[in-house]
Amino acid sequence: MNSALTPRSTQALHSVGVLRTWTDGQVVLSRGQPTSAAMLLVKGRLRVSVITHEGEEQLLRWMLPGEIAGLSSVFAEATNPADLVSLGSSQVLHIERSRLVDLIGRDPVVAVDLLRILGLRINQLFDTLADQGMHSLEQRVWAALERIAKFNSVKVADGAMLRVSQSDLAQAASASRQRVNQQLRQFQDQGLIRLGYRNIVLLRK
Repeated sequence: MNSALTPRSTQALHSVGVLRTWTDGQVVLSRGQPTSAAMLLVKGRLRVSVITHEGEEQLLRWMLPGEIAGLSSVFAEATNPADLVSLGSSQVLHIERSRLVDLIGRDPVVAVDLLRILGLRINQLFDTLADQGMHSLEQRVWAALERIAKFNSVKVADGAMLRVSQSDLAQAASASRQRVNQQLRQFQDQGLIRLGYRNIVLLRK
């Protein structure tokens, strides 16, 4: 599932956007904050999360280079639905609403590509909601692993390596790190995964 824009669309957006650099831990955009610009990640990673009513952070996903955020908020003139925080140094192209609307009015290919991205975001939202409805810890952890593998993994000889810490995985699965660690050990004993330093390999069946 390719959630990055095509090179053609990326080039078109660069012609109308402003490139900004963010440092590690810097908040690019806060949940509930009004925004008039979409954001295309050029370099680095952004952490996308929300804070629950209990005051705990819920990790939703990582934003990777080539992905764009803020489209729904910009088009609907609504507030941002999640916190975006820079992981390490990152470069983000900010595209103001007026310039974005003008571009898609002139370039239907870009417009269709942005619609594809919005469709993928809706599907990811339903996947997340379905995962949260799972009562079993085993189900939630495995669903989180599969969800992360879709957008934050690399192929290795015996499967797919997920670049994720157990702390981040625990947040994604809405469980404590200790319980998630125990569940991961069980998956490893069953031959489903291999645990490494800040990575998990989903073994090919």
